[in-house]
Amino acid sequence: MDLNGKRIVITGGTSGIGLQLAQDLAAAGAQVVVTGRNAERLAAADALPGLTAIACDVTDDDAIVALRDRVEAEGGCDVLINNAGVFHAFDVTAGYPLDQQLMEIDIDINGPVRMLHHFLPAMLKRESVLVNVSSGLAFVPLAMAPVYSATKAFMHAWTQGLRAQLAGTSVRVVELMPPVVDTPMVAGLDPSFARMPPAELSVAFIKGLTGRAEEITPGQSAQLKFMRRAAPGFIFGQLNKQPRG
Repeated sequence: MDLNGKRIVITGGTSGIGLQLAQDLAAAGAQVVVTGRNAERLAAADALPGLTAIACDVTDDDAIVALRDRVEAEGGCDVLINNAGVFHAFDVTAGYPLDQQLMEIDIDINGPVRMLHHFLPAMLKRESVLVNVSSGLAFVPLAMAPVYSATKAFMHAWTQGLRAQLAGTSVRVVELMPPVVDTPMVAGLDPSFARMPPAELSVAFIKGLTGRAEEITPGQSAQLKFMRRAAPGFIFGQLNKQPRG
C-alpha cells in the first residue's frame, strides 16, 4: 500500500500512540485527520505539517456524523484508524466509581463501533482500510486493568468477525496490537513493565500496513500471543506479578 496521498482519519490522534502514527504517516505523504477532545492538544496537532485536527468525541454520534460528512466532502477516508481509548488501573474491591468503568467501556468499545457504523458505507465504495488498535492484553489480561483488558479482548474478537464479513469487499481489516507503549496513559504503571517507544511501534505499524499484514503484534504482544496458547496459566501469572493498582 502506497501511503502517498492517502486520506487517513485517526481517532485519539492528538497525543500518545495516535499522534506518533499521525506524524509518521504524514511524513510518508498521507493526508491525516486527527481527532480528540482536548482543545490545546487539537490546536498543537493542527499546527503540525500534514495534520488537520478536528474536535470529535467518539461517544457522540452527532459529532461522528459531522466528522464523517466533513471528511467525505474533502475527499473521503482511505484509512480509518480506531485508536481513541482510555486506560484505568484500579482495585475493584476499593469501590472504584461505576461511572468511570462505564466511561471506559463507552470510549474503548462503543466508540470504535460507532465510528465504523457511520464511516463504513462510504468506505465500501472505495479501496479502504479499517485499522483497529487493540492490545497485547487482548491475549492475556492485566488484572490491575480489568475493564481495559476486557475491552481489548472485545476489539480482537470484533476485528476478527469484521474481517470475515468484509472479505471480498473493498475494505481491508487490520488489527494493531501494541505492547505497553511509553505514553502518558500508562505513566502510573509499575516501572518494571517494559515500555516500547512510540516511534518503534509506529515503524512496525507502517511496515505492516504497507505490507498487507492483518495482525500487527510488535514486541511483547507477539510473546503474549504465543504464550497464551503454549502456557496460559504461566503467562497470566508472570504478567500479573505486580501489585494491584
